[in-house]
Amino acid sequence: MVLKQLNMGWLSRFCLSTCLFLMATVVTSVVTDGTGFGVSEAVAAEKKKKQTKAEKEAALKYKNAVSQRRKSVGTSCAKKLTKVQEFTEVEDWVGAEAELLGAFKRGCSEGFEYSQVNRYLGYVYYAQDKIQLSIKAYLALVNEPEADPQQRTNTRYTVAQLLFVNDDYKRAVEQLELWMAEAAIVDPGGKILLARGYYQLDRKSEALNLVEEVVEEAIVAGLVPKENWLNFQWALYYEKDNYKATIKVSNRLLTHYPKIKYWKQLSAMYGALEQSQKELMALEVTYLQNGLDKEKQLIALAYQYLAIDIPYRAAQVLEKGMKDEIIERKEKNLALLGSSYQRAQEYLKASPVLEEAAKKSSDGNAWSRLAGVYLNLNENEKALLAARNAIKKGKLKRADLAWMSRGTAEQALHCYKDAEKSFTKAAKFKKTEKGARSWKRYVTAEGDRRRKLIANGAKLATCKKV
Repeated sequence: MVLKQLNMGWLSRFCLSTCLFLMATVVTSVVTDGTGFGVSEAVAAEKKKKQTKAEKEAALKYKNAVSQRRKSVGTSCAKKLTKVQEFTEVEDWVGAEAELLGAFKRGCSEGFEYSQVNRYLGYVYYAQDKIQLSIKAYLALVNEPEADPQQRTNTRYTVAQLLFVNDDYKRAVEQLELWMAEAAIVDPGGKILLARGYYQLDRKSEALNLVEEVVEEAIVAGLVPKENWLNFQWALYYEKDNYKATIKVSNRLLTHYPKIKYWKQLSAMYGALEQSQKELMALEVTYLQNGLDKEKQLIALAYQYLAIDIPYRAAQVLEKGMKDEIIERKEKNLALLGSSYQRAQEYLKASPVLEEAAKKSSDGNAWSRLAGVYLNLNENEKALLAARNAIKKGKLKRADLAWMSRGTAEQALHCYKDAEKSFTKAAKFKKTEKGARSWKRYVTAEGDRRRKLIANGAKLATCKKV
């Protein structure tokens, strides 16, 4: 499937944001307000900070109906958490873990203080790559009735990311849905993460709806949607076979994130919609940017040129591909190159390529094409030999043309009896029947005329045996 693996960009973002969030919130020292409740210096500074409108709305949403006073840990528990900070600053995770586990037994009380211990414990476990234990600690926080509502909401997002790491998409989605319902401001990255969860649970329509919402919100706000959002949107449309929609997304990607791979995608989608000219345009742009580096891709481009009757351009693509050692010089590819030059009436370039192809071929098709090239170059002896080889090797797609080429070469060498036999063979095929009969009448009459002239003493060329 297109999205079998998650884009890991969110994971690195998660690591950074988790570290910054948790480290920034560790209690450094304890002061006492007028009520005797312990509060951190960070909280005291927060009270003095001028809030934006969005922050005021967020604060209002989480205001306690009974008291506006923010919950805080007591002096004994704060000392424990300060000690934890000392351990984490020197990355002594084992010491920090022991201190936190000890806080459950002595120093911190059930309820709000336990929620703070679990918050730090979740981070310490994560730092030790104990993902399952980290998840357990964070879930203990979100399930604690006395936990700070805003911390609970923020932690839902954190634990959801960890659940993604464990491929536990069902529970990750549950936490993200609760986070969206509780959060005052829903980050678009969170919506995208939830969409990825929906995708993993095969809820693809819901995933697409969320991604479309995020992209549209960005556009309305005059912002450029993130590249990974657009890639996700493209993949969701693709899995629904909505190729027209993928083209719209590809164009948006090329506008804001111009990369060769998006030209390839665009070409493929035009091909799926059988819009050949647009497919070729996108494929050619990719080629001009050196974006086609596989034999299959270059041959596909050559066929596109042949389809709209630009054989010389097809030959150039194939020739360069062989020179760059991307296209193998095997019989099939050489035959394609030779026939491209032939169709472009570049017979001098076609003949050596078709000779090489013919020598490698197990059938007579390349020999047959080569016979036609030699006839155009007026090299009739070579044409006759090539036509004979074509017929001898057999397995011809157009045996009628091989006999026509043979007869034409024979009459040019004044071997009229031989030509008459070749055209008789060619007349048995429906596609060449009319032309072959006409040629047969001509060579019969011309042969009789020349024989009579020679019998009367005329010095005329006779059959040149090859």
